[in-house]
Amino acid sequence: MSLSGERHGTPELIQSTVVTYDDRPDECTLHPLYPGDEERTTAWITALEGSYIDLAAWC
Repeated sequence: MSLSGERHGTPELIQSTVVTYDDRPDECTLHPLYPGDEERTTAWITALEGSYIDLAAWC
């Protein structure tokens, strides 16, 4: 049995990438650092600027 977020006993590493735009809100995408074939198209989460906050502000 493996825990959620783990594959083959190794924790999955997640990276965040922020893309800035001049004419629309910035986007922050969370994605696997080393995605497998299936994860390349299924394991991404993107949020527009304003729909997320800094973790320090939340705590």
